[in-house]
Amino acid sequence: MPRAIASIVAGLICFISAGSWCRAASIEDIFGRDLTVYGIVVPDWEGYMANPAIEFSISAPAGARLPAKALLAANDARLYFDLPSRASAQGPRKEFELPTSAPVVQHIAIFPARKKHAAQHAMAVVITDASGHRWQATLPVLEVPVESPDASKSHPILVDFSQDKTGFYRDPVKRDTFKQAVADWAYYLADEHPDPVPAGDERTWIFDPTSFSKSHIITNAAAYTGTLLYTYGISTNEIRSGGEPSGAGKPQTINGQPTPLHRSGGVEVEIRGNYNTLGWAAPLRDDEWWRAMNPRKAPSDLYSVVHHEMGHALFFNPNNKKFPHNGTLTDDAVMAYLGSQLRTDIHDHFDGFVDPISLHGAFGNEYHGKTPFGRWLITKLDLLAAQAVGYKLRPTAPFMPLTLADDTIPAAVVGKPYKAGLHATGGVPFYDFSITAGALPPGLLLNRFTGELVGTPNRVGQSSATIQVREYVKDAPPMSRVVNIEVIRR
Repeated sequence: MPRAIASIVAGLICFISAGSWCRAASIEDIFGRDLTVYGIVVPDWEGYMANPAIEFSISAPAGARLPAKALLAANDARLYFDLPSRASAQGPRKEFELPTSAPVVQHIAIFPARKKHAAQHAMAVVITDASGHRWQATLPVLEVPVESPDASKSHPILVDFSQDKTGFYRDPVKRDTFKQAVADWAYYLADEHPDPVPAGDERTWIFDPTSFSKSHIITNAAAYTGTLLYTYGISTNEIRSGGEPSGAGKPQTINGQPTPLHRSGGVEVEIRGNYNTLGWAAPLRDDEWWRAMNPRKAPSDLYSVVHHEMGHALFFNPNNKKFPHNGTLTDDAVMAYLGSQLRTDIHDHFDGFVDPISLHGAFGNEYHGKTPFGRWLITKLDLLAAQAVGYKLRPTAPFMPLTLADDTIPAAVVGKPYKAGLHATGGVPFYDFSITAGALPPGLLLNRFTGELVGTPNRVGQSSATIQVREYVKDAPPMSRVVNIEVIRR
């Protein structure tokens, strides 16, 4: 847990609205910790992908007349709750019922920022019982950027606009949008140093500007290394965009050995819009993600669509030998994460599947997840599926395992204030620290949220305690270490 968070404590307001009772409602996390004394951490993983949805539960105050109504509201447009809820420029809002005294589970997350930063936001919780009595709390929502120490290079993906005969990519904004989506996918892919492709050696299908049924073959004008993506405008009766690896080309090779992947592909963008002729919406800032619409009755978000179609061009198409069309993508890492294998449909989508960490719909299921609809994003499940198809992933934050640092714990002085910390990394970083064996020196306490050892020791001697940390995932295996603290007299 970053040290800056340790000093932030929630403010709690309880007041009488239409009666005489004023008792605390319960707001707890998955470990049973009281969030009104600390707040909620929402991680922002490195890169540009769907972030973890942080689960918490709310119970009505003791003595409240049920059913009660609850309202959640937060003050930043990048925050959102799980569905049903509403996102807006003023921040998210959600209303639900507390029918009994049993806790009701909710989720909160933050849309990724391109420029990562730590920030403190606020979430209001208002509960009104059947008699009109009201309880309110305001909790900090602590945005925490989470990055890895990895400095390795990404898989090289080259973009070629030369085959655009429609003029669609004369607009530099559209070109930049495509390049950004490429960079976002590439960020998570490791450079395995594929063999160089000589000029004229790779063959790529290019569709005619007015048809998905007619195409011709071109060869690469210059030598390159990695994956070459051609993108161009198209306008057909189907009014749709497309993406595919080139089955006419050769497989990607590493040290002369073929891989299941292709060396080139194409992304075709319908110049009139996405399944309509309403054009493309203006580019959006990160805090306008919720404005990104892709239904048939509104201009679509170009980023979302090209992000999706290049997913087909790079990974999710049966031209890649390990990707099954309308079948099952069998993979141990996917199984361990999802709890089942992924099935693909006739469109090469993961129809019906939801990423378990972010609650976003997986690839092709973007508008059927458990979070508000808006800009389409990469999910951890998508990346594990890309790995199953044949790509290697960089060891970025979403894939860093939970680790508890073996830092030296300094000695304490009897009668003097003491402060030391245990530091965890990896996993979903809203950590829970606890003592599972032994004890700390009398006078010292462990902060469950931060891992800090604080207090004033009152007895000379040595103590030993086993401290465990858990990441914010139910049933995830914990990490432990033995901490020895000597209390001396000075």
